[in-house]
Formats: sequence, structure tokens, C-alpha cells
Amino acid sequence: MNGQTVRNPYPMTDLWEGREIGDPFLMRHDGWFYLYCSSQSNDPGIKCWKSADMIHFEYQGFVCTDPRTTYAYAPEVKYNAGKFYMVTSPRGNGHYLLVSDSPTGPFEIISDNLGLCIDGSLFVDDDGTSWFYRASPQGIRVHEMPAPDVIDVRSKVIGASWLGHWTEGPMVIKHGGRYFLTDTGNHVCCRGYHVDYTVSREGPDRGFRRLRDGMLLQETRDEYHALGHSSTCIGPDMDTRYIVYHKNVIDEYNRPRYRSLCIDRLFFNGDRMYCNATWWNQSAPRQPICTSRDGEGLTDCPQGRALAVAAPDTYTAEINFTLCAQEGSVFFSGVVLTVRRDRTWSLSTGEAGVFPANVDTGALMTVRVSMRGGHMMLCINDMLFMDAQTALGGGLAGVGEGVVPSFIGLSDAAQDSEDAAAAKAVPGAFDAVHGSLRGETVEGETGCEALVLHPGETAAYALSVWKARAYHVVATVKASGAPMTLIVNGSRMTAQTTGAATDDGMEKRYFGVITLPAGEQTLTIETEQTAVIDRIFITEADALAPAAIIEGGEDVSGGKLHVIGHKQRSSMNRKFCGYTAAEGFGEGWFGGEDWFGAQWRDCALHMVIDTMPCSPEARISGYIRSSRETWHPHQVWASRTAYAVTVTDGRIVLSKQAYGDTILAEAPLALTWGGKLELTLRAKGSRITVESGEETLLEYVDPMPLTAGRVGISANTDGFGFESVWVTEA
Repeated sequence: MNGQTVRNPYPMTDLWEGREIGDPFLMRHDGWFYLYCSSQSNDPGIKCWKSADMIHFEYQGFVCTDPRTTYAYAPEVKYNAGKFYMVTSPRGNGHYLLVSDSPTGPFEIISDNLGLCIDGSLFVDDDGTSWFYRASPQGIRVHEMPAPDVIDVRSKVIGASWLGHWTEGPMVIKHGGRYFLTDTGNHVCCRGYHVDYTVSREGPDRGFRRLRDGMLLQETRDEYHALGHSSTCIGPDMDTRYIVYHKNVIDEYNRPRYRSLCIDRLFFNGDRMYCNATWWNQSAPRQPICTSRDGEGLTDCPQGRALAVAAPDTYTAEINFTLCAQEGSVFFSGVVLTVRRDRTWSLSTGEAGVFPANVDTGALMTVRVSMRGGHMMLCINDMLFMDAQTALGGGLAGVGEGVVPSFIGLSDAAQDSEDAAAAKAVPGAFDAVHGSLRGETVEGETGCEALVLHPGETAAYALSVWKARAYHVVATVKASGAPMTLIVNGSRMTAQTTGAATDDGMEKRYFGVITLPAGEQTLTIETEQTAVIDRIFITEADALAPAAIIEGGEDVSGGKLHVIGHKQRSSMNRKFCGYTAAEGFGEGWFGGEDWFGAQWRDCALHMVIDTMPCSPEARISGYIRSSRETWHPHQVWASRTAYAVTVTDGRIVLSKQAYGDTILAEAPLALTWGGKLELTLRAKGSRITVESGEETLLEYVDPMPLTAGRVGISANTDGFGFESVWVTEA
């Protein structure tokens, strides 16, 4: 680790109700970090915390005390046109737009109640246009803003963002020319509350698509669960992005206790963004290598006054300043950038242009420059105004004539240059290109780069491992009909082909189990034949112990069947048709701890089902390789990640669920009322089958198979029940 560590949740003072900080929003401005969150009492107002390093936060008091902001939901702030604009929806009863000259207020309401649901978020594009996003039951909705202080109440839905139920907590950032929209669902009071994302290359209001795995943050285990309502912020090194979110504490009765502030590192790979939630010690956010505030510590040089440390060839520098004349200058890498009151700019190398109309040259201005490998990016107030190839390298950064300096910072990170060195959390997933090997790359999943690993090459990855134990090793690779062998930490591991492929020619292969110690370490991967690797998954692994779960319509698990539903542990019991839902709907999960199950790979779930369906809605299901199961009356019904077989009167369906339901195979099924149906749901490698005796009823070969999980059962309404259920090896 880099010496200093942090751990989620962050310790904070002056919290709402002594412990509550929900819907956190973190904004970086002038070298400071400002944190806002939802209000949680009848005292009117919105609180703020401030940090210089994104590690330690100091309470700043109330930034607004207008009575209309009592119970203010999800306040967010954006610096635009020289002002700080805030949007919030008090008690969820419509949005207000507020404005201030300072990030610590006082903020004053400048709009009528706009309605427009909850969870508003502001985005400013590189051309200076402003956009407003908010929650809805159809997905995130986007509104045009004719001016920074005006929200058009007309909107359109971003269909790809819909999470199958209520969708909230939006935020848009721009990275690599792409628009990334994060959102949250399905209910703040369920353990499966999670953050998803979609991406667009077309614009902030169109063209969004979801990658194969749009899940960004999700955990349901006792240590960490109900992760949601995120914001995204550039870190202290002025390059690395972090996701800021809350975790909730929810008991088995779906009662929320309190929410806490959490921060984790984000990674980008073309159209993909990813992170892994952590609840153990991590290296603290990287800090600048040199800073100055209000001119302190600057040294004289031919261009003016500069930071004491010269930038290396790869760097990001940020210069915050106010014009005190009709024009002023800043400089970097031997280049002088002149900024004028009329919003025009010019470089000493000959380039020139005009800043967007929302740049107020009478207010604080921020110039950020990044250099990496002959690529230069110049931003003004977080808006990109120049992106070009250059022969420039390092050099001094500072201010010239006509400006009053504020925060000036220098970092040796630029354009995601630290992605390879940053530790990847385990359990979790990471991209193969984010390692030590700077080798050949090709497209893997559409829009993302994959690593081409040749014999004789070694790819090394920095890991931060939660605990010492066994872990599954899985990778998405270019599909082929031949086995693939990797040498992982010196151990030879061979993965068979799945026998299937996605539309973009990828498959997810299982390589085996390794044992890792806890803490920071290095994972090495070599190959015996050329391999194209997109993503690497390292997840917990458990050995399967065959067991009986239901016998004679009774639970014989000895308390190991974890039942959930609206009656909690009483949601399933024995009735006239066997072990089934007590009332309406119930589900039970077997293997591992109550809220985080065993991670079994290949196994079979055997079921004998009594068939006496009493209504068209009656259904019964078995699950395998299941994880992250939750129940709440206001979430999608398929709230788990699993393979499921579902029987209704006349139909049998095999599906893949991930807080949504994708049908893999289905067939008609003739039932005898009062009869019995024997089924086996089997997962072996990438082949998932549903069998009845010697007959295979349904089969699917999954090119992106679920890795592991426990087993489960569920029933809906009356008439289907389990006579027997047991689990064996596949």
C-alpha cells in the first residue's frame, strides 16, 4: 500500500441523526472536495462537508436553511457560468433549483417547485450546454436546460437505463468521448439495491446502451449491502475517478437502520466502466506531487511564477485563477495559454478559439491540462476545449501576468495512466488490459479493448484481497473450439471451450481454483498459446457437500434453508401441496450463510414437485448457481443472479436471472392435477439442463455462464409445492 489507507464506510462527524449520510454527492472545485447528502430531520437545511484530500472531511455547517428544503432529497451541485447551482427535491415533492456564489452557500431557491419526481442531477457538456436528469418508474428521464438557471419541464426517457422497476439516482459523466450514465434500483430498503450504468457515444440524451454486465456496484452480504445512489468525482491526483455512494444497514425484515459514506476507485476501458466494492483496508486516494494555494510556494521563472516541481512527461496540472486584467496567462510544458475577458483563448504554439458561452471570465476559472504519450487534453471548468497530438512533454506549470492564482496542483497521473498499477479488489473482476503488460490489444466485448497474450509474455496485476481463502478463476476470452491453458501464479490451469459464443465472438471460460493470501499482492498470468483475454473474474470458491433440504414436504435442512418473503422466515411452510409459499410468495436458499451463500460450481438440484395449481398465476421454481438474492415488495421479482427452472400449468421455462429475467429455453408441459413432477436442474460447466428422469426437457449452452452460487426454491400462490428437494454434485 502507499502508506496511508482508507476503509469503507468513511468515518464522519455531524451526521444526520448522528449516523446517517444517504445519497452522497461529492464535487471537486478549486482543489477542494465538497460533500452534500440528503437531509434527515425536521430541521430545515442542507449540510456540507469539505476535504482537501478526499480522506478527511470537516463539517462546514448548513449551506441552506430555507424551510422549503426540509428533508431535502439528494442535493447535487454544479459550477456553471460562474455560479454554483444546486438541485434537490425536498420530501420527494418536486424539485427546486438553487444558486450560490460559494459551494458552502448560502444557497437560495430561484425556481418554482418544478415537480419532476426525485433525484435530480446536473450535467454540463463540453460545448457548454446544460442537462438535467431525474428518476422515474420508466427509467432515467432527461431534460434540456436552455440556460444554467432554467430547466425545461418537458423530458424524454433514456430507455436503456430502466432497471425493470423504479430507477433513481442518476448522474452523467463524460470520459474518453463517451457519456456514462449511472443509476440505481430497485428499492433503497432491499439488500440488492445496486448501481448500474449505460454508455453513449452519441450525446447526453440519446444513444445509450447497456453492456453485457451493466452492474457496477452490488453486494448483499452481511459485511456490506444495499449499495446505491452514487456520484462520480475526479480524485486528488486530478485524473483518477472515484465512485461515491452509500451503503445501508438493513435487517431481515427489510427495515433500514442507517446509511454511510463509501468511496471506491473507478476504471475505464472504452465503453466499459467498472469498480469493485470494498469493505476492507485500501490504499488511500493518490495525492498531487506538488500544490500551491493562493500563490504560496511558487517560484519565479521566465513565464511568471511556477510550481516548485517540474512536470514529468506524463502529468496532469490544474491551474485555478481569476483574471485581474483584460487578459491573463497560465503556462505548462513551455506553452503559454492566454485567456481574455471576451472568452477567447490562444496558445503560444498558434492555436486559438473561443470558450463556451457559459464560461464567466469574471469568476474563478479552472484550466486542467493532461499529457500522456504525445496526447494533450485541455479543459476549462471541466469542459474539454482542445484534444490533440503534440510533441510536448513535461516542464513547469504556473501563472503569468494578469491573473490571481488560487489552487495549482501537479500530478504524475494522466489519462488513466495509473490503472495498471492500482490494486484490483478481490473478490471482484478487472480488465486484462489493466495490468503490467503493455502489449498488443484487439476489441473484445464490443467497444472494449482485450489483451492479446502471447507465449513468453507475463501479465501482472496488483490485487487487494479481502481474506485468505480459495477463489474461482474465470476469464472472458475470444471464443474458439480448443482448450486454453493459462499459468496463474505459476500453476497450470486449463479451461475447456464453452461450445458457444456471443455475437461479438466472446465466451466466458472457467480455469479452476487458486488459494490467495489476504492483502496486497501480485497475480501473474502467462499462456502456452496466444490468448485474447477481455475480463478476469476472481470470486470466492466453496466445496459442495451433498445434502437433503426437503423431505416429505418438510424442511429437513436443520435451519440451513434461509427463507425470505413478506412473512420473513415464515414465508414458506408445509401445506396440502407440500412445502410451498405460506401466502402469496416465498423463497428459500440453501448453502452458506444467511445473506451470502456458498459459491458452488458444478452441482444438481433435484426436486419432486406436487402439482395441484389453483390459479393461472401459480408457479414454482428451482435455482442453481444463485447469489445476491433479496426480497422486497417493491423490487423486480427476479431479484437474484441465478439459473432458474420455472413450472406453470402447461409450461416449463429455463431462464437466467440477474435482477431481471432472460428466457434461455422453454417448452409446453402437460401436468396431471394431483400428480408429481420429478425435475433436476443441473449446471456443469457452461451447459445448463433441466431433466425429468432420463429425459432432457430443456438445455442451454451459455457462452457467458454464471460462475458459482448456492441453490434455492420458490413458489407463487397456491397449488405447487415441493415433496422433496436435495442437492448433489453434477
